[in-house]
Amino acid sequence: MRFRNDTRGIGVAKLFFTLVTSVGLGLSMGTSFLIVRGPFLGGPSLDPFPMMAALAVFIVGIVVLSWGSTRLFGVGTGM
Repeated sequence: MRFRNDTRGIGVAKLFFTLVTSVGLGLSMGTSFLIVRGPFLGGPSLDPFPMMAALAVFIVGIVVLSWGSTRLFGVGTGM
């Protein structure tokens, strides 16, 4: 299935992958702030369980960001 072909020229697939990339970027930026605010910015550090949850969401955010951006820019599609 080719996501890059859009029959109406609206760019629905491009819009979807832009949204996915934005969600991944938001997840990774938000959780990275939670992770580094304690040791580097002088704020309170998170407890161990919320720190691990933030780290897990950060990794998920990076995966979603990578997948969305590679699909958005057509990396590996041969175009």
